[in-house]
Amino acid sequence: MNLHKVLSLIVFVFALAMIPIAAQTEPAEDLAIEQESIRQKLDNGESHASGARDDLGPVILGNPTTAAVAIRVGLSYSFTATGTYSEFTTRHHPFAEISHTAGVVYLIDQSTRQEIAVLDVPGTKVYVTRSSAGYKVLVGGVEIGTFAGPIFFNPTDTANQFKIEHIRRTPTFGPAQQVPFYRGAIELSHGSGTTVDRLNVVNIVEIEDYVPGVVANESIASFRQDALKAQAVAARGYAIANIGRFRANFPYDIDDSTQSQVYRGVISEHVNAVSASLLTAGLVGSYDGKIIQALYSSSMGGHTENNEWVFNSPASSLPGTNALPYLRGVYDGTGAAPNLLDPATLLSFWTTTQPQTFDPCARTSLSRWKMNIPIATIKSRLSGRSTVVSGDTTGTVTGVEVTQRSAASQRIVRARVTLTSGVVDVIGWSNVRGVFGQPGTPAVAGICSATPVTTALGAITNPSVLEAYTASGAFAGVYSYGGGFGHNVGMSQYGAQGRALAGQTFLQILKGYYTGIDVGSYPIKIGREPGTGPPTLRHEFYVPLNTTGTLEIRNATLKGMNIHVNGTYDFTLRAEELSDGRESIDLTPYLVQGQLNVVQYNAVGRNGSATVNVNVQ
Repeated sequence: MNLHKVLSLIVFVFALAMIPIAAQTEPAEDLAIEQESIRQKLDNGESHASGARDDLGPVILGNPTTAAVAIRVGLSYSFTATGTYSEFTTRHHPFAEISHTAGVVYLIDQSTRQEIAVLDVPGTKVYVTRSSAGYKVLVGGVEIGTFAGPIFFNPTDTANQFKIEHIRRTPTFGPAQQVPFYRGAIELSHGSGTTVDRLNVVNIVEIEDYVPGVVANESIASFRQDALKAQAVAARGYAIANIGRFRANFPYDIDDSTQSQVYRGVISEHVNAVSASLLTAGLVGSYDGKIIQALYSSSMGGHTENNEWVFNSPASSLPGTNALPYLRGVYDGTGAAPNLLDPATLLSFWTTTQPQTFDPCARTSLSRWKMNIPIATIKSRLSGRSTVVSGDTTGTVTGVEVTQRSAASQRIVRARVTLTSGVVDVIGWSNVRGVFGQPGTPAVAGICSATPVTTALGAITNPSVLEAYTASGAFAGVYSYGGGFGHNVGMSQYGAQGRALAGQTFLQILKGYYTGIDVGSYPIKIGREPGTGPPTLRHEFYVPLNTTGTLEIRNATLKGMNIHVNGTYDFTLRAEELSDGRESIDLTPYLVQGQLNVVQYNAVGRNGSATVNVNVQ
């Protein structure tokens, strides 16, 4: 991190300290903000980072083997072929139009490393298209040539922001359809998976400049600081662990849409998101020396679930065999956890308001919900979401029975539907959610309030209670009850807000949702043998006030290691001290709390490797 950023961090921390206590209290709940956040998730889908994208494969690739400083983010085009606005339509741009805001920008043809233009007037627009002949470049409306490319925009002023003129973004706060701005550099490129005669727009940005552009998109900017810090840690871990995810087919690591996690650049850098990112710089969650799958979703209704019951793998097994020790279901409230194995307790917990939970009705209108789903609606949703046990689905639905529940939250994961023509099973979180977790007629009824939540919600989550009702003496449908909005695994964003309001720090919030994890600098592999990473690496990370710091060294096969802390303190470890497989060193006396700290590692010898990181608590 350069001096400009360090000074900015010091000024920002001082400014935060000057905010009156009254200004840091929870603002009045803004239903419009909540509804906009929900609407965007319904329109765009849950992000891959949240875990609700099985179609995109594993959420995590693993720890980096080099010091992760910058990341390549593919920016999405935002208009359909007919010109209709759609924010994340495609990553294949028909053209690009870009300007800058400060200083001089050098336009480089990456194939030759030659300078092709000097942009010395901020606001000058560069228009680029791509064909089999190469990248055709116009500067200020004047064609300067066609180049092999990629075309690289190299800024000289750290204050510069690139304005991507040909796309629009809609943050959850502020005006809709804004022209976005991005820090770092821009590259116009093309990969093996890019459509012919289209190009990719890539934002090459430092990770610590990337995170603030994610936090207020994945969470809500008005949340308390520690809730947003927890979100920043989750977002940073996802970005670092997934460096390289798309590189086999595209010239970037992750993208800016729900294909990864939503990133809208500078226009989404709410002041609260910036401070949360700065005050957690360099920190991620890890378990046993590996960055965690820090799954999160909007609201869990007071109880989260074990990952193998929601994202079960293999898909044919329920639960799956993919249980992760840190993604365990937890009671998300104060006082003793309810015994949900008791039918009466389960019924009461999921069908009535629960003010003792961290995401109660006072905080989110979807803390508790009720839906009326008539038999005709149930039948219409069975196609593609049910497995035939006997007969077929041509007849009329005559009954619904809950046959299996998840282990922790006791949500419904299997229901049997009988029809006059046969019997089918609805199995798994996604299918149960699709049949019984989206509004029928009328819309979501008022449990949190006297009026329906909305008339335009899609699938919310899988329910916990199905209550049959009759009409003219015959089965007519079910009332579906549940709590929360999202997939129920990992961190509840509204719950994190509740925990922050209750006085929990971001470290306590993260450890409350992710069982047994550490929070600290990201684990990284150093070494001397081919493929194990460079011999010298460093961590740069923020150490919160009132915390300790412990260096963890795992799986070391080095002859030794030299460790340098903040350029002042030096330690040397010999091979015999590293031979136990794990070595822990208390660095607390050498770390500066409330500031950025730097720890550098130098491997000794010509062969071997080790995984290192510093945990704070």
